[in-house]
Amino acid sequence: MSESSETKAFCWLRTHPRVPATFFSSVLFGLAAHGMGLFNKLSSHDDIVSLFELGTTISSGRWMLHVMDWLETGIFGPGHFSLPLTHGLFSILCIAFAACLLVELLQIRSLIYCVGLAGIMVTFPAVTGLFGYMYTMPYYMTAMLMTVVSAWLICRKTPWWAKAASLILGGCAVGVYQAFFPLLVSIPLLYDLMLFSREETDLKSFFQLAALQMLCVVGTMVFYFTVNRFFLAKFGLELNRYMGIDQMESTSLAVYLQRAGKAYREFFQPERNVPADIFPMHLFYMSRLMVAADAVLAVRLAIRIGRNHRGKAAAAVLLLALMPMACNLIYVMSGTVHGLMTYGQVMQAGLFVWLADRTEMRRPAIRRIISGAAAGVLGLSCVMYVRYDNQCYLKAVFQQQQAVTWFTALAAQIKSAEGYRDDLPVVFLNQEEISDQSVYQMDELNFILLTPYDKESTEYLNSYAWRKMMERWCGFSPAYANEADYADLPEVKAMPHYPDDGSIRNLGDVIVVNF
Repeated sequence: MSESSETKAFCWLRTHPRVPATFFSSVLFGLAAHGMGLFNKLSSHDDIVSLFELGTTISSGRWMLHVMDWLETGIFGPGHFSLPLTHGLFSILCIAFAACLLVELLQIRSLIYCVGLAGIMVTFPAVTGLFGYMYTMPYYMTAMLMTVVSAWLICRKTPWWAKAASLILGGCAVGVYQAFFPLLVSIPLLYDLMLFSREETDLKSFFQLAALQMLCVVGTMVFYFTVNRFFLAKFGLELNRYMGIDQMESTSLAVYLQRAGKAYREFFQPERNVPADIFPMHLFYMSRLMVAADAVLAVRLAIRIGRNHRGKAAAAVLLLALMPMACNLIYVMSGTVHGLMTYGQVMQAGLFVWLADRTEMRRPAIRRIISGAAAGVLGLSCVMYVRYDNQCYLKAVFQQQQAVTWFTALAAQIKSAEGYRDDLPVVFLNQEEISDQSVYQMDELNFILLTPYDKESTEYLNSYAWRKMMERWCGFSPAYANEADYADLPEVKAMPHYPDDGSIRNLGDVIVVNF
């Protein structure tokens, strides 16, 4: 790098301190929120099965996951591993870079607001949920960063090839995880609002930009579906039914309109105590304060714009009216939503930050009061999210230790059965119907409904992956016999249920465990 280019780079950092402040805030908040997930190997639900594999890709419409897996094995060699520290740090850095792009694109001026937005982006519950699926976490966070880069290219005045690159990047991001698409829609809307806050912006140039943005977003989905069909045909697969993925192209317009109403309801009055509840406890009231402030500040913004140009004010109101659906677009895309799919709602905080940053008051004292209140809401929300994230990890640590201890005791009892031999196969009856009243239910943490931390202790034992849990975490992997061959035997039917005495029995050629 030449001396002049180095000087220019350092001048840019000095001119825009919001960028390094955003980056380092993301990293620090990320460590505070997800440190337990980084420095402990927490494995539950799908992660138990996918410790050394990637899971479903093409049949879930996630063809880019397949491509990324191919690239990873090509670079690092064969094998896939669920690595908390490396995957987690990489994911936090992806969020940090995305936050920097966002505050630069929206030209957030206040450092406090930049720090607050960065904090919410990295502590948002959807990120915490994805930390529970560490085997695929870096791919998903790469897709999130790709989405933000795509939106950045869509909004900027870039040449045609950059627009084409944004289309491909966005389509590939959707090909990793469809739930990030709401970001691609909401970021350009917020950018257009920023343009309307400037007096020099005229309607003609705006409509040209808006048409180009819409063309890029639509092109992104066309690219995604085209490549999706190619991969399905190439591998002879069909889309599975998980979360309605197989119905993405066949859902009727009436259903989409009904879902749009749900998206608006979830923005203004989100349903509580459901798997998609990402405003737990008093964060619900923080989010309602943000929405109320959005309404007041948005009206003031529209009035200010309307003083000079009523047409621009009407267009700004339209953009503001579309923002709630854009943030919650996942409710339009899917009829069933859980916490991992809700990252688009982080733009609710983005809207709040931008409106607060653009508020202009004649009296400096009033401006300071508004800024202080907004900073307080953001700061308190970040602290609450950090606390909630750590509660999720605390529950995961407890339940994982409970499961390891429980299955270790089970393995010991099987090996202690009369006449046990190392070559005897084991048959488990009534699988996933484990009932043990001695297991501590940890009611203190049952308010956590975020996937995959929403399970009670006995549900953790009854996970579809319980056998993999016992094999990989307890080291007990015997040969297995077919349940149907022994379930109807009279002596088996007479056996009590585990953990009662007699629920483990040696039949001579097999050890039977009756759950």
